[in-house]
Amino acid sequence: MTSLVQLLFDGLVGGAIYALIALGITLVYGLTKIIHFAVGEMVTFGAFLALTFLGLTGGNYVIALLSAIVGVSLLGLVTERTMFRFTFDSPLSGFIVSLGLILVLQGVIVEIWTSGSQSARPAVGGAIDISGVSLRYQSMINLALAAVILGSFYLILRRTKFGQALRATSDDREAALLMGVPIRTIAMTTFVIASALAGVAGWIVLTMGTVSPFVGTSYVLRGFAVALIGGLGSVSGAVIAGVGLGVVENLAIGFLPPGWTDVYVFALVVVVLLIRPTGLRAGAEGAHL
Repeated sequence: MTSLVQLLFDGLVGGAIYALIALGITLVYGLTKIIHFAVGEMVTFGAFLALTFLGLTGGNYVIALLSAIVGVSLLGLVTERTMFRFTFDSPLSGFIVSLGLILVLQGVIVEIWTSGSQSARPAVGGAIDISGVSLRYQSMINLALAAVILGSFYLILRRTKFGQALRATSDDREAALLMGVPIRTIAMTTFVIASALAGVAGWIVLTMGTVSPFVGTSYVLRGFAVALIGGLGSVSGAVIAGVGLGVVENLAIGFLPPGWTDVYVFALVVVVLLIRPTGLRAGAEGAHL
């Protein structure tokens, strides 16, 4: 039972990262129908940016977090203004652009930082032991940070005019345009938000262990799997599926041969999509923000 609780807790932390990435993917898809695979490399970029500011500030993790959010948000703004805005009428072209951006960002990270792995100590060391279950302070901080961000975004989406405009544009872009919604601005803001979420995820990944220029690929594959399971375009589905996949993956690592982790993850995707092709939180006509 102690091992089970430990695995569940660790799975929640991993699931929070997947949820942040999947939320970025599903937001961009919901607005533009573009599958933004380069979000994974933005996670990596955020992690290395945070690592740089850790060195410049003598280990100030708050400044490192802010630098990751601001830096990756600016990267998202630049890529939307110079690349993706020209592909909104052709989502397949946007998808191809995102694949090319993966290679570009990997090359930039290698040139600026390193082709090897880097690591940083946790922002807060130590753990609390409860009946044999070790709850690391850093893991609890990461989980709380992700929960606050995801919860805040959900409230913004449901309770603000911006959220209404976002959902209206997702449901019917032409109708939203006729009603005076600035869909270009909404799309630009969505890319910035998705990038900011990737920056937060990068900081969390950095505090949990080792990062490399290619770690984003693994995370974006899981993030995309989460988005599919939850229903591509569904915010609540991304969060629920992210946490669920993190827990299932960790339980599989604990009780099944760990070398088959990727098989377990994508077997779960296949099973869910066979049973419910549009995802857990989507209706017959697809998902809605």
